[in-house]
Amino acid sequence: MLCEKCQREIASVHVTKIINGQKTETHLCPECAGDLGEFGWSIDIPNLFASVFEQSQPWTKTATPQQRCSTCSSTLNDFRRLNQFGCGDCYMTFKSEIEPLLRRLHGASRHEGKIPAKGFAKLSINQKVKLLKEKLQQEISVENYEEAARLRDEIRELEKQLNSKGEE
Repeated sequence: MLCEKCQREIASVHVTKIINGQKTETHLCPECAGDLGEFGWSIDIPNLFASVFEQSQPWTKTATPQQRCSTCSSTLNDFRRLNQFGCGDCYMTFKSEIEPLLRRLHGASRHEGKIPAKGFAKLSINQKVKLLKEKLQQEISVENYEEAARLRDEIRELEKQLNSKGEE
């Protein structure tokens, strides 16, 4: 879809306004969206992510703006300025800072992905088996063998279900 204002670029900003029950939609490219004065507000597209980051929790004691990634030497200030990390290790270095931000933006700090409807049942069983195996190890470590045996039996039942679904 082309930008409704310039008719040249791809529209990637979609503005929906509802006034007195009347819904209007406008589709703009990032350049034209930068000049949204006609809508009564303005937005700085390149710095949108940085502004969300700044409004999240203040610097904690575990990471300071001067802390550096051991791989690429990026700092949190670099991230705030560039809106991107320097390498994959930055995510672990600044984990305590980005987890609250991810939870705020996406509702979770861990990407779960989408599950196709066709494979949902099998994946659901796999996840349950994984959790039960973790619980089983915990019960064994505290020497609660009766509960461990119950969990083992439940895992076996679920694995039988998985095998029967695989044959279908």
